[in-house]
Amino acid sequence: MRHCVTFFVGLFFTALIHAAPVALDNGRVRVAFEPDAHGAIVALTDLKTGTRFVTTNSAALYELAFLDGAKVLTTADAEGATVRRENDEIVIAAPRHAGLDVSVTCRFRLVAGSPLIHGRIAVRNGLDRVLRAVRFPVIDQPRTLGPDASRDCLLLPYCDGLLIRNPIGCDALPSVTYPGSASLQCFARYNDQAGLFVAAFDSSGQTKGFAVEKRDRALHTAVTHTLALLRRGAWQSDYDVVFGTFQGDWQAAADLYKAWAIKQRWCSQTLAQRVASGDVPRWIAEPSLFYAWALRGDLEPKNFGNRLPQAVAQADAWRGVVGAPTTLMLMSWEKHGPWVTPDYFPPFGGEAAFAEATRGLHAKGHHTMVYLSGLNWTLLKDRACDAGHYDDTAAFAARGAAGAICDTNGLPQHFKHHPDMGENATLCAATPQAREMLISSARKCQALGIDCVQADQIVGGGLAPCYSDRHGHPQGGGTWSSAALYKLFDEIRREGKRRNPDFAWSMEEPGEFFIPVLDTYHARDYAQGRWPRSGKNSEGVPLFTHVYHAYLAGYGGDSCAVSATSQATALYQQGMNLVCGKAPGVAVWTRAYDPSQTDAAQARLLREHARLWETAPEFLVFGDRLAAPPLNVPDVTNRFWSAANRPPHALATPSVLHSVWRAPDGQTATVYVCIAGAPVTFSAGGEPLTLQPGEAVLRKSGK
Repeated sequence: MRHCVTFFVGLFFTALIHAAPVALDNGRVRVAFEPDAHGAIVALTDLKTGTRFVTTNSAALYELAFLDGAKVLTTADAEGATVRRENDEIVIAAPRHAGLDVSVTCRFRLVAGSPLIHGRIAVRNGLDRVLRAVRFPVIDQPRTLGPDASRDCLLLPYCDGLLIRNPIGCDALPSVTYPGSASLQCFARYNDQAGLFVAAFDSSGQTKGFAVEKRDRALHTAVTHTLALLRRGAWQSDYDVVFGTFQGDWQAAADLYKAWAIKQRWCSQTLAQRVASGDVPRWIAEPSLFYAWALRGDLEPKNFGNRLPQAVAQADAWRGVVGAPTTLMLMSWEKHGPWVTPDYFPPFGGEAAFAEATRGLHAKGHHTMVYLSGLNWTLLKDRACDAGHYDDTAAFAARGAAGAICDTNGLPQHFKHHPDMGENATLCAATPQAREMLISSARKCQALGIDCVQADQIVGGGLAPCYSDRHGHPQGGGTWSSAALYKLFDEIRREGKRRNPDFAWSMEEPGEFFIPVLDTYHARDYAQGRWPRSGKNSEGVPLFTHVYHAYLAGYGGDSCAVSATSQATALYQQGMNLVCGKAPGVAVWTRAYDPSQTDAAQARLLREHARLWETAPEFLVFGDRLAAPPLNVPDVTNRFWSAANRPPHALATPSVLHSVWRAPDGQTATVYVCIAGAPVTFSAGGEPLTLQPGEAVLRKSGK
């Protein structure tokens, strides 16, 4: 009997010592925080399926990273941590970490009408060490979701959108930054049973990262909030981070984000409203073939020279194929060679000949476009430049260095991204040097007859953090960089439209923060097996399009294939541009090409694309993309070139691509395009439909 009493007393005191987890539950997802683990998330469960999204040994919730690169402070370092209910919130607070004067308070709550858990974090740094980033929430997920690794999918907002199957089986997983390579602020993990959605609901442009790392016992995921450097001060998020569970594929996750996104200031006007008001020129919304064609190139096979005199004939030849005007993307137009910046002028061929060519194109109803190399300043280049060697270091030292993005030592950073680009520095968007470079270049382009200018190489509006103490901005992260670039884009665009209302401004890859100061954007929905859809088990999905197409439409990139012979990959790429709501685009760059010799199936598809943009713009141009159920058709496997000396990337896709759109009046329609080498018969809305290679149709349904 005495042993029984001792046993029950022991249980009583054990219960007092080991406090029960404190949980939030909204009927769809349950999250539990463990007091004995300093408030770490010990359970994150989808209530419909019982799927668990944290490992049983998780000790994660937040991480604090310092500029000196020394020990990262985490939930496990918390001292005196408490987990309590406070009104309708759960509050996790720790006054110290690892004996250091650093405190953290996290708050989580339910929001009426939201299927998500909403959280915020506040940090006080009492140290002389500089805090540079806060990672919150940190969620250690199972290495494999469910028993079948092939059904385990990771969605990242990498440019247009990236889906990685069996992420733990990949060689490396990308981290994405916002604004920048992350076009929006969410990621998701799912299988056939359930998914986990994580996002930051921030409209301020705060610098962030979305990271996924393979660990021994977990898939380590986090939202990183990159701060303006913080020494002996406090920071707190003035926006929510959210997480919750869902059923479905990446489109279901996108819809969770979309419910918040379309209420933000960058969605104050739809694209249809912007075109109607003249904010976006009407020609951007009309059918036109975006054609990437280099001025330095083959006049005929193996005869390299100046192709500027051929520009009008090339554009006219494409009109004969497509039945629509050409937007001639004049590549390799720069004074010294492709991607040599900012000494662009006079352009290749001379100002007089260049302006004569653009006038000739306009007289035939065509449009013109060039790329600026963003805020890059070419320092040294030995490849693809007319002089053989280019050295602009002296000019940079005299006129650019004071405005360059600086490293943590306050020195201008130099970058070597790709041999074709050479070595360059990048100007900080908050400096007069950046303003002068971009605005003056855009102004000169417009004077030469360019209708659309693109800020290339500022992918998604992202720039490296600048640590200069002489530019008048906070050092490191924060909101200043996105605000400075937004202001710069806005000024260029307003000035350009005052000179000519048909002027358009574009950016390489999409970025939600900049929608109001863009007329279009460079899209790569067609790209597979190469950046930004490179990597094992990776494929692109139209994530940005699904969320934002009704507010901004892109064009089909600068590298979509076209050929005079039957080529399945080219048909796939052109088809992806169509079903992803992009203006058609093809590229030949330097090779000699006769548009009239285009393969029959490809020519058919490009004509159909232009026809559908003209006859059904309410869907494909101004419409809202809806989740599309799978189509019961055979698969075709295409091979995509990735890089020299690498095997091609093989990808199985449906032989008929399709997408579903909702017009502004509520009517819906589905577009279908056959990318197979032979006719395909399938059921469309309950009716049999047969499409020939390259044939595209649109079928309307009710509201």
